[in-house]
Amino acid sequence: MGVTIHYSFVKAQMPEDLLKKAEVLAKRFGFTIEERSWNKLIINPHPDSEWICLHWHKVKTITNREGWDLEKAQIEDERVGKVEDNDWYCGGFVKTHYAGLKCHVKVAEFLRFISGYCEKVNVYDEASYYEKGWMENTVKELTEYWGDYNKMLGNLTRNLKELFGSDNIISGFDLKEGLR
Repeated sequence: MGVTIHYSFVKAQMPEDLLKKAEVLAKRFGFTIEERSWNKLIINPHPDSEWICLHWHKVKTITNREGWDLEKAQIEDERVGKVEDNDWYCGGFVKTHYAGLKCHVKVAEFLRFISGYCEKVNVYDEASYYEKGWMENTVKELTEYWGDYNKMLGNLTRNLKELFGSDNIISGFDLKEGLR
């Protein structure tokens, strides 16, 4: 659980040039490049964030993958166009919750940059920053959102510890505070 940005991109041609541009931008943002190949760029935005994986495949090579029909339908439902067998596809999600607001905004802006080079895009930001952009209330809204999410996770952890015993449940807070 935690604040996450989900993304799906489709391009008509293999995005070699886009991967090069994405690598340059990632470095400017202070992200770490974990892996790079001809069709893949894996980026670590922050030690407390999940990684961004831009791993491109031809649609016809992934049509039998579990969950592909749902991803394809989500792209097509956004009325951005039919996904063709010869298109290149990349999709995933990145949880930024524990990395904080600054990292979340950078990841959203990084994905916005990627989307500008794609013909078909579906990005869903659970904190709504990607959709709304920077507004006067953004810091306040995201801070409140994070706070509510943290309260919910804290309550869930407390209830699990009461149910199963504190020695049997370890939370991220316990690890961060050196309690385990």
